[in-house]
Amino acid sequence: MSDSRQAGAVPDAVLLPRRGLLGLGLALATGACPAVPASRAPASDKLLPALIPDDVLLDYQRFLAGRDPVGIADFGGPHARRDVIEVLLIQQALARQDSELRLSLMPMPTSQRLQAELRSGHAACSATSYWREDFPQSDGLLFSDPVLDEGEFEVGLYTTPDHERALSARSLRELQGLRVLSNRSWRVDWLTLEQLGFTDLQHVASWNLMPRMLQQGRADLLLAPFQPTPDLSMTVEGVRLVPVPGLKLRMRGTRHFLVSHTHPLGPRLREQLNAGLARLRQQGLVRRAYEQCGFFNARVAGWTRL
Repeated sequence: MSDSRQAGAVPDAVLLPRRGLLGLGLALATGACPAVPASRAPASDKLLPALIPDDVLLDYQRFLAGRDPVGIADFGGPHARRDVIEVLLIQQALARQDSELRLSLMPMPTSQRLQAELRSGHAACSATSYWREDFPQSDGLLFSDPVLDEGEFEVGLYTTPDHERALSARSLRELQGLRVLSNRSWRVDWLTLEQLGFTDLQHVASWNLMPRMLQQGRADLLLAPFQPTPDLSMTVEGVRLVPVPGLKLRMRGTRHFLVSHTHPLGPRLREQLNAGLARLRQQGLVRRAYEQCGFFNARVAGWTRL
C-alpha cells in the first residue's frame, strides 16, 4: 500500500541521542538534536522529546527504512511488532490533531531511566505504551486514554525450536515447572506469572538478553506477543523463538502512552494525543495496525487461554 505523505502530515520524528537533557532548549543549543530543514519545520513547531526503549528504536528504524511514519498505511512486514507500530500510532495521532506538536525520539536503556526523565520534565512522553498498573505512584505523570483496552493484550509462551518439553506441553500444569524469564519492573507480567503458579521466575534487566539465555539453556520460556510470521515465530538478535502451540495468556489491565506532567507542553500534548487517538479509532486504524503487525492474531483465536 502507498505510504505517500498525507495532507497535514508532519516530518519524520527526529532521533535524539541518549544523554541527560536539561530541557530541549539545551539539547538544541549544544547540537544534540540534528537540524531540521527550515522548509519542513516551521518556527511554530514544538519539537518534543519522546522516549523509546533501545531495542524498539532499532526495529523501528529497520521497519521505517527511510519512509515517513505519518504516511504509512500498511503496518505489516519485517520488523513490525506492537511496540514499533505504537511509535507510528502516536505520531499519526498527533499529526491528525495538532501539526505543531512533533516528536524527537530519544533512546532509553531502562524503564527506570524513562520514568525519571518523564517525571523530571526532561522529556515529554513515551513513544510506546505501558501498563497503567506498572505506575502505582503516578506523581509527575499523565496517562493517555487506553491504546489497548482490558482483555486485548494476549501473549504466547515462547521457547527455542528444539525445546521438546516446552513444546509438548498442553496444559498449565505441564508448564509450571519450567524456568521463565521476565523483569520485575514489568509488574503485570510478573504478577500474572506468579498467579499462574510459575515458581522459577528469573529477573533479567534487558529484553535483548532473554532470547540468548533461552538459547544457552539457562531458562525455558519467556512471554511475547504473537508475531505476523507464518509460524508465529520471532527472531531476536539472531535467536529464533517459537510459541508453545495451543496455549496463550491474556494479560489484565490497560495500556497507555505516558506523558510528563512537569513538561511545559505535557497537558496540551495529552489533550491533543487523546483527540488524535480517538480519530484513529473512529477510522479503524488502531485495530488495523495491531492486526497487520500480528498482535491481534486470528490464528490463535481458538487456543486455550491459561
